[in-house]
Amino acid sequence: MPKGHLYHRLARDLNEFTGCELAACSPQGRFAEGAAQINGARLEVAEASGKHLLVRFAGGRTVHVHLGMRGKLLCFPDVSRPPLPQVRLRLAGGEAAWDLIAPATCELLDDPGVAGLLAGLGPDPLRQDADPKPRLDQPAGGTRRTGCGAA
Repeated sequence: MPKGHLYHRLARDLNEFTGCELAACSPQGRFAEGAAQINGARLEVAEASGKHLLVRFAGGRTVHVHLGMRGKLLCFPDVSRPPLPQVRLRLAGGEAAWDLIAPATCELLDDPGVAGLLAGLGPDPLRQDADPKPRLDQPAGGTRRTGCGAA
């Protein structure tokens, strides 16, 4: 299962395309409508929050990806290489193509959708803007006592 640091690496790698117009397609067909909406759009930024990858495009459109247990986001240096049929989303530009395979989540969100998603997540300690204090102040598991002297 991919861990949080992998999402940050993927975001950093995808950010090499910041400012570029990317071709998007869905060979598998399950994300065809979303891919059509971002095809040719300029990548603004890719960022990670926990195990969520957010790829933001011009026009307020964001691809939200959660890889789940089996998902993969693979980069290929040959853009002309045809994608495998199971690719949910291909983003291609310049000299590389990114193929998303078997994600738990691949959806297109608008700005309010992204805000709602982020509001439901806890702090990501790998983010520069994370504030872990709110979670540290909350006891894990409630008020039930455990250990010596537990009632």
